[in-house]
Amino acid sequence: MQIAFDTAEDLSNAVDELFHNFPALLYYHLDSVAPFPGIQSHNGIEMYYIEAGYGNYLVGDQVFPLKPGTLMIIRPYTLHKVLQTDVDSMICRNVLMWKETFIKDSWIEPLPYPLDDMPGDSCRVQFPSELQGRISNLYSSIHQELSHKNRGYEAVAHCLIKELLLLTYRQFHEEDKENRLQPHNDLPEEISFLVQYIGSNFHHDISLKELGQLVHLNPSYLSSAFHKYTGLTIMKFIAVKRLHHAKKLLRETKLSITEIAYLSGFNSHSYFISMFKKNHNQTPASYRRQYNRT
Repeated sequence: MQIAFDTAEDLSNAVDELFHNFPALLYYHLDSVAPFPGIQSHNGIEMYYIEAGYGNYLVGDQVFPLKPGTLMIIRPYTLHKVLQTDVDSMICRNVLMWKETFIKDSWIEPLPYPLDDMPGDSCRVQFPSELQGRISNLYSSIHQELSHKNRGYEAVAHCLIKELLLLTYRQFHEEDKENRLQPHNDLPEEISFLVQYIGSNFHHDISLKELGQLVHLNPSYLSSAFHKYTGLTIMKFIAVKRLHHAKKLLRETKLSITEIAYLSGFNSHSYFISMFKKNHNQTPASYRRQYNRT
């Protein structure tokens, strides 16, 4: 299975292709920035578990701390990216993805379906040290089933993923609510603020000068610092947020391409199409048709 991709779109297409074969896949014991170092968005629920190392995880408009025992659950088509504050220290993790229907359609437990309880597009769970071995073993067992494909592997993988989801759900409700909703990360306060500010205001005109004034930093220094901690320039991050919102509207509404362009923060229809083709190798209209066929 391919583990490195040049673009976020390549990764998204690969996930869709793999889901045609089986509705679950696992990148096991990754220890680099693979499968894609930029911001990604793809189909499927993602359960991202840290075996070793430290860093931060940008999900939507929030930044979450990562350390051994951290498990992130991310809904389909949510923007996310690993932020490694120490590039010399690798983050070893397991990245499990599965189509939501794989588990939800057969859910008959007395408990509610766990993801119906999940706030927003993502949630962070921190497993205590005494449970981390059990969680690691579950990922190992899923890896064995999906790799070897012995008789009945589909049913076994289904049960293992369900167990992982239930243990995560249990831990989620045992954690302190305040710590869940206000995770502490080690990014500079100005960078965390700008991530959230851009996430709420990308559909407006935003200039580097304006952002510098908001956090009382020189625009040149701010640009350098933002790139250092996120791996993206500020203007690239704004463009990614706008294009991601446009893709959501293309999938979920029947608005015209022109309406979507302006609602996503683009000042002209032609510039929106040009940017979309440059970043996704297809027009907005062809993306909409492709999604509607799946």
